[in-house]
Amino acid sequence: MTIKSLITNFGKGAATKQVYVYEMWARWVARGIQFILALIVVGLYGTRVDRDRRHGDPQNPAWVYALFVAGVSCITCVLYAIPNPFSKKLAPHRLFAWDTTLFVLWIALFGAFAAIFLKRDGGEYQNTSVAVMKCAVWVDLVNALLWMGTAAYGGFRTCLGRRVNGKIDHYTGKVEDAVNAKVDKGLSNFSMKLNPQHKETEVV
Repeated sequence: MTIKSLITNFGKGAATKQVYVYEMWARWVARGIQFILALIVVGLYGTRVDRDRRHGDPQNPAWVYALFVAGVSCITCVLYAIPNPFSKKLAPHRLFAWDTTLFVLWIALFGAFAAIFLKRDGGEYQNTSVAVMKCAVWVDLVNALLWMGTAAYGGFRTCLGRRVNGKIDHYTGKVEDAVNAKVDKGLSNFSMKLNPQHKETEVV
């Protein structure tokens, strides 16, 4: 590979890398928020599940369901945070159907606990603080909205993927042409400095 091709590929890679790096950072931020909120839900609902386990009481299916949804969400966030964890053809945004599934699970969780706790003023319900569970209900809603957002972005990115990639290719083509022009000019000046006699011969 010649020096010119190396410089051109480096310049093109540096330009295109920024586009994908921004997208990767945005994905990390979104998945990080989803992961943290899911962990909060694990703590809020896990306290009741752990207490029932220690006292030998039967587990409430609604609380177990909450832990299941939060746990699956945490695992999904970890996998999605890895750049191309599956393959280039199966990028995380192409799995928007799974994000949609998690949105449905979260919204069902929100609906179930909202019906129990939002109509209550305070005190306890089945040895569970109503005030704490009201907070948990709103965290459930935020989780649902976040998964809806990532599902919508994934569907948008998948449907318009070819168009977006085409624009990126067009942009990188312009960058490559500019890099080639600068490389040609730089190599020409460098060649003249190494061979000053060649320049004098042309003048004569």
